[in-house]
Amino acid sequence: MGDLVIRLAMARDFAAVYEIECLCFPDPYPLTFLQALHDMNPDTFFVAERAGALIGYVIAAEDRGHGHLLAIAVHPSARRQGIGRQLLTASLQALRREGATTVRLEVRRGNRDAQQFYEDHGFLYSHTIASYYDDEDALIYYRTLQ
Repeated sequence: MGDLVIRLAMARDFAAVYEIECLCFPDPYPLTFLQALHDMNPDTFFVAERAGALIGYVIAAEDRGHGHLLAIAVHPSARRQGIGRQLLTASLQALRREGATTVRLEVRRGNRDAQQFYEDHGFLYSHTIASYYDDEDALIYYRTLQ
């Protein structure tokens, strides 16, 4: 299977990141937006790579002590192998280095697997934003960083 490598994203990764984005989300971010997020957050945008193939990514941002997990995705063929956990860990460590003391994220109300993943990693439900996604409410989760 090869060893998993978690590293900072580079420009050459964006075609694969976009492909995973489209496979994983019903309303994928446009490629140009993913590139802009990287430009704004080069130290908190990671990819997971195995045997030269990109199989996951995480995007986070830090602003005045607050982290925001913008997206995390693992290729459907590589799920349930701990890749999401490793991406999340890398992201939280980077946010901590950037000065974040809390992290926020949004998740679709209907995405129970993602909610369970975040809860298993110390995130707590805070509140709901109605119609955050065009077709669904978002559940807002927070976690402190120590």
